[in-house]
Amino acid sequence: MATAAKVSRFDMRLTNEQRSEIERAAAIQGKTLTQWALDHLLEAARYDVERETTTRLAAETFDRFAAALDQPMPVAAQALMERKAVWE
Repeated sequence: MATAAKVSRFDMRLTNEQRSEIERAAAIQGKTLTQWALDHLLEAARYDVERETTTRLAAETFDRFAAALDQPMPVAAQALMERKAVWE
């Protein structure tokens, strides 16, 4: 499998204490500072994106939602869909 070329940089300013703590965590896992930071930044980024872009419903709520989707569209909604959009 080919590895993507790494051409972008990301710099951060840290206190000496912050850097020491991060270096210690990286060493514990046998990783370089860069490897450790990248792993944790990507994990946090994916978590934040998923949390903001995923809707979770309880099973009962999902069943009610799915049933509503199976119903015919209300007349008022049909009329709204037939109207020309204000930006057109």
